[in-house]
Amino acid sequence: MNIAFFGTPEFAVPVLRKIINSKHKIVLVVTQPDKPVGRKQILTPSPVKQISLQNNLNILQPEKVSDKFFLEEYKKFPVDLNLIVAFGQILPEELIYFPKYHSINIHASLLPKYRGASPINWAIINGDKETGITYQFIEKKLDSGDIIYQEKIIIDDNDDSMSLYKKLSDLSAETVIKILDMIENRNFNRIKQDESKASYVKTLTKEDGKIDFNHDAEKLRNKIRGLLPWPVAFCNFEGKILKIFKAEKINYNSGKPGEIMEIVKGKGFIVKTGLDALLILEVQPESGKKMDAYSFAIGQKDFTGKFFD
Repeated sequence: MNIAFFGTPEFAVPVLRKIINSKHKIVLVVTQPDKPVGRKQILTPSPVKQISLQNNLNILQPEKVSDKFFLEEYKKFPVDLNLIVAFGQILPEELIYFPKYHSINIHASLLPKYRGASPINWAIINGDKETGITYQFIEKKLDSGDIIYQEKIIIDDNDDSMSLYKKLSDLSAETVIKILDMIENRNFNRIKQDESKASYVKTLTKEDGKIDFNHDAEKLRNKIRGLLPWPVAFCNFEGKILKIFKAEKINYNSGKPGEIMEIVKGKGFIVKTGLDALLILEVQPESGKKMDAYSFAIGQKDFTGKFFD
């Protein structure tokens, strides 16, 4: 089967590799334009483009997939199926229904739960115990197409959004050939989504990282591990931003929300929350480097008894 692969970030790379090494053929890769990266803003190709170049694949990088010139170029390729894996743009109907088997998407949630952007982060933030991937036909309405296949995984208590990202990426790669074979052989069922169970998640913003210590410790711990690698949880300390990368929930009754209760030697420091407390383990001061929270704490004057806000 001839496939047009639409993908951009690292999440899509294992899937692309798997198809390259299968009986199916990637006739075209569509990925986002090169972006400036780092302090020097060096123009850098997406992870998907890098792999595509290594394998001498045809590549198109439209600013918008609705662009007339792009659509004309795309239609020159003998595409049987569009496969979309974290591409980053919404496809127009002209593109969705053009190939023989139309277009399918791998979505990193168990649809209809968590339609939209950042489903991996929100599964962690909301304290979910399981998630998975969904193969679905693409329709005009966001993530509402018929389901072809789903597979669940357990979210471990120590997972953060980065470790879950890798697990779901690997799961997508492990299952993709089976699904492509099913589609080629027309050996699948189309399952309608239950609209009454649909939920939507928004794209994360920098402001979503702000910590409110009036919330309970478990909720805050989930938020901290769900906001990696961006935008990262943060609070204010003495007029400056302090990013928080890692924390544990501990039982603690005294103190007021946001109050720094004590320094734990070799580990970090304890901050009271609305219920229980957080043992902060890894932080990054404003204009500083990431560091263990204990080193940060002992570098402060009269640290305990002060407040984060």
